[in-house]
Amino acid sequence: MVISRNICVVCLTASMFAAGCADKSKEDATKERIEQLAGGTLSDVVAVRGTVFIDGAAAEGVNLMLFKSGAPQQVATTRTDADGKYCWSTYGNCDGIPAGEYSVAFTHIPKPKKNDSGVDLLKGKYANSRSSKFKLVVENGKPQETVNYELETK
Repeated sequence: MVISRNICVVCLTASMFAAGCADKSKEDATKERIEQLAGGTLSDVVAVRGTVFIDGAAAEGVNLMLFKSGAPQQVATTRTDADGKYCWSTYGNCDGIPAGEYSVAFTHIPKPKKNDSGVDLLKGKYANSRSSKFKLVVENGKPQETVNYELETK
């Protein structure tokens, strides 16, 4: 009984010591720390945010997919919150995206399944980036706080 109590005390002390010595640099999300992890200088990003409306109402659960103009690969994705608001992120939450010209595609899946699949309530109408009429031009040093999108189900 005494031995097992001593083992418990030793284990508890060791775990407290290990927690106190944890590598706090893993929690560091500064630009310098991210550059260190990435092995180089980060591209500048510009804050871009707004609201998505469907049939005139702010819409929760809209996925926005960002594509460099003329390129087939998606470069970023974000999702609207309960108020229909979104923001683009590159290195950290809502920090923005690099300057450039983009096209934006949309799906509206308010209740996605575990693998982010589900029924697009827009029925694919805005899902193709190549035919998207929604263009986004981002210029260095010019944040955009009200990039709103009006979508229609009809």
